[in-house]
Amino acid sequence: MRWLICVICGVCLSAVAARAEAPARLRLIVETDAGGDPDDEQSLVRFLVYANEWDVEGIIANRPKARDGENLNPVRDGLGIVRRQLRAYGEVRPKLVLHDPRYPTQAALEAVTVAGYDDVDDGVNLVMRAVDRDDARPVWFLNWGTDKASGESCLKRALDRVLKERGAQGYATFKKKIRLSSDDKFGRHTWELQPAFAFWAYPFYPDMDGGRWYWRFSALTRKAGGFDLKRDVLEGHGALGKLYPTNTGMAQKEGDTMTFLRLIPNGLNEPEHPEWGSWAGRFGLRPEAKGRRYYWPNVRDTLDGKTNRDNTLSRWAVHLQNDFRARMDWCVKDYAGANHPPTVKVAGEMRRAVKARDEVELNASGSSDPDGNVLKIEWLIYPEASGYRGEIPKVRDDGGGRAKLTIPADAAGQAIHVIAVVTDDGTPALTRYGRVILEVGR
Repeated sequence: MRWLICVICGVCLSAVAARAEAPARLRLIVETDAGGDPDDEQSLVRFLVYANEWDVEGIIANRPKARDGENLNPVRDGLGIVRRQLRAYGEVRPKLVLHDPRYPTQAALEAVTVAGYDDVDDGVNLVMRAVDRDDARPVWFLNWGTDKASGESCLKRALDRVLKERGAQGYATFKKKIRLSSDDKFGRHTWELQPAFAFWAYPFYPDMDGGRWYWRFSALTRKAGGFDLKRDVLEGHGALGKLYPTNTGMAQKEGDTMTFLRLIPNGLNEPEHPEWGSWAGRFGLRPEAKGRRYYWPNVRDTLDGKTNRDNTLSRWAVHLQNDFRARMDWCVKDYAGANHPPTVKVAGEMRRAVKARDEVELNASGSSDPDGNVLKIEWLIYPEASGYRGEIPKVRDDGGGRAKLTIPADAAGQAIHVIAVVTDDGTPALTRYGRVILEVGR
């Protein structure tokens, strides 16, 4: 069940506390078998137009030879294919920086783009330097696939070396700085060797409700919100859009995109809480995790009276595709000619201690839009992300951006997730979020 309330999200309790500062930028390394299934190249186009959101510390190309027949790229090695896309990115970057100066230079990305072939150590050395760097932030490693025609994962090779050269303690110290949003290509390091990875979100399986999750992105997003690949990416959107291949087995496949969609800082995504839901869907613990924080998309949401895993992503599909459309516009348009996402300002802390029968005040009237667009703000109570599964009383809205919610009498010991969904009226309409977690005391 869900409730959508046209108000602005806000504060509970009587005090209005400052919301916590934005989280530190994530450090990312992508390992891609570009040159195999062309969907890696599709995902890389999307990844690059979001490169302003993270510190990209590596792009490792692990396939030395492109797959004949399936991959039609005129460049025939993985590293060359990635570099070709970086050159296209460099052509559109002068426009991208008009929208956000944090977009890295082509040279900066090229400096951390290396081969991960079995006969070179460039990828392994890059991983080790990144993890060993004096930086308290963990390194997020995104493996997009390896097979018999590509190199062994450079993270696996790095872990093998660290275990051999530094022993068990050095291995544990190294491994604890790694977070995975990734395929599982790490051999014994994932399940057998201790300690376990501190966190792993595996976005490709299980096979349920229509197939592998890896296959569902295309079905759920390719036409969402009227998205049109030719209009919105391939034509009139610069050199990078032109490199989006169309010869995948399913239209707009982008099977690897869900490794990074959930890492985009949009107010909904919480990187180490995939069970809360994100643009990549909602995840649960793997049955065999046994205390490990190992997640995959094995849960279902209910929308419009129907319960299915697809709903964990389809509820956000229009938002994420409109966002991609806008980013592609940024490749060719000046700031005044494009749309930009709203800024959600929620007064009060994200996590709030409340009690059963409390009346919670909500207020986020400080939300704004950089383009001066009109905002539509809806409250969505997300029951599947919450511990509480009962009926929520109707939110009482004063129409001015303030509302009140009464906590159910039987909610003690549970949490209620409330999402402010803030959408502007630009073209395309863009959405950001504010999450409030009401923790009901006993």
